[in-house]
Amino acid sequence: MTKLSAKQYEEAKSFMMGEARAIDKYMFLYEFEKGDPEDVIKELAKYQNADGGFGWGLEPDLRCKESSVLASTVALQYLSKLETESKNELIKPCFTYLTDTYNETYKGWAIIPKEAVQSPRAIWWEYTAASPAWGNPNAEVLGCFYEYPELVDSQFKEKLTDESIQYLLEESKLSDMHELLCYVRLYERLPAELQAIIKPRLDRYVDNVVIKNPKDRHGYCAVPLQVADSPASVYYQHFADVLPADLAQLIDSQTDAGSWEPNWSWGRYEEEWVEAKKEWEGYLTLGNLRILKAYQAIETNI
Repeated sequence: MTKLSAKQYEEAKSFMMGEARAIDKYMFLYEFEKGDPEDVIKELAKYQNADGGFGWGLEPDLRCKESSVLASTVALQYLSKLETESKNELIKPCFTYLTDTYNETYKGWAIIPKEAVQSPRAIWWEYTAASPAWGNPNAEVLGCFYEYPELVDSQFKEKLTDESIQYLLEESKLSDMHELLCYVRLYERLPAELQAIIKPRLDRYVDNVVIKNPKDRHGYCAVPLQVADSPASVYYQHFADVLPADLAQLIDSQTDAGSWEPNWSWGRYEEEWVEAKKEWEGYLTLGNLRILKAYQAIETNI
């Protein structure tokens, strides 16, 4: 197996320490250098608003300070990786925000708020009360509720469970990569009896959306490492034959600066995009190092 060399890892580390935003630097230190999880908590708290939701550009493509379900699910992704009880101090108010902003009419959440249109953002982020790909963000929010069941009303969780399963089985077009990733995250947190119900449909979704053959991948698309980001992933065996080459390609795509860059751009707000692009570099570099570590594809003792 091709591995990230010790030199390449040090270059990535140097980038994370010197160029990444603080939240990703502290997360890197926690995951790779035995850093303090409380540093991550303190930094993440800066993105949380009084209503409990997260904003302030935590998701780099959306720069608004107002709370959004998008930024809140990103925050919960960070928190999921921390082993410290103090994270509940951020999760509890975030769950209150999510409960308060649930829309009964649309049986879910608007992924960004109306106020977002007043701030710089990627061209694909426009307000709509109900996403055509309902599972993004609703399925991911439900997954968070299953991860911390003691922090959410059980009846609300069961109601959303019924809605999420019914939508996937009967309504989803099985064509949106972000909705797929939300359902994969949900699947990982569901009890076995519910996993069994949705697995056949989820398998079909994966085959529809994830592009297995590298020759067929063009620009921004779903790739196997997104649904099989570790050997423990449910879809590891499904893509086992292509993962070694994909890991080698991932290593080869590291820049001379030690980072990994986004393969997209906003198409507007060019000055703000420069800053957002740099933030994405830190976020993506951390994520790719995490994948390589999970596959034991780094030549260091981390």
